[in-house]
Amino acid sequence: MKLSSVVKVSKDESPEIIGPDHVQIKAHPGDQLLLHCEALANCEVDMAVIYWLVNGSFPEETPSSGRIVESEESTLEDGAILLRSLLLKNVTPEDLKSTFTCVVTNAAGTALKNTTLATKRSGCNGGRKRKH
Repeated sequence: MKLSSVVKVSKDESPEIIGPDHVQIKAHPGDQLLLHCEALANCEVDMAVIYWLVNGSFPEETPSSGRIVESEESTLEDGAILLRSLLLKNVTPEDLKSTFTCVVTNAAGTALKNTTLATKRSGCNGGRKRKH
């Protein structure tokens, strides 16, 4: 039995982020973190681009280059779905103040997904006693 799925691609539409366009992730300084981005290309194969920015700059152009590394672009469904990840090898306090933006663009437009980090609290209730 062969299972397959069909992704409908309409011509001349802007790309679409799969999932929310703003995400906040809990992290501790020192953690390794992998940020994911998936999008519908909504155009012909090889006509859309997906990439990450760190505070508006390419990761390799930031002072933290080497510590923050972008994966190669990959695709699913014969190029209809674009995927790219951003690896933070070691989260720093500066990263907790940064915005990580996934950008997907084609001839018809651009879609963005912003990811910010927040400090994880220890314990289930953040170390605070709960009032009933």
